[in-house]
Amino acid sequence: MKQKLIFVWHVLIFNIIKPLPNSSDYFSHYFQLSTKNLYDHDSYYKRIVKFGKEQLGWVGVILANIALMFFCLPICFLADLAIHSIYLLSIKIAINGILALIMLGKFDMLRFRDNQCFLKLFYLFSCLLSSSYWTLTCLFLAAFENIVL
Repeated sequence: MKQKLIFVWHVLIFNIIKPLPNSSDYFSHYFQLSTKNLYDHDSYYKRIVKFGKEQLGWVGVILANIALMFFCLPICFLADLAIHSIYLLSIKIAINGILALIMLGKFDMLRFRDNQCFLKLFYLFSCLLSSSYWTLTCLFLAAFENIVL
């Protein structure tokens, strides 16, 4: 139980410090994968989920996803409420822009190392154009990161 709580704690800490310059040192210190599961094109999200699976099995996958979505899902839900209840276009555009930046950072979409990044960017762009719900967008992107474990 203690190992699971420590794992979740490290994921939550990484969620907070990810935009900071030294976050890659923290990541490489606490989420070191074996060489058989390591791919250069994997996002941080996918690497953390793989680490959880490697260390704790499928319980680790579930805990990793819950911890990685701990801050993102409530923000997306509140943004959906705001977007669909506010009538000012400028505020809607600002909220959509902020959420798009959060998604770009959360799912490492700007690391153009493989075709998955382009697919995620295309999905995000189509969600922006169609005024999709951010909560669903976040969940679909998380599911996409979990497809190939």
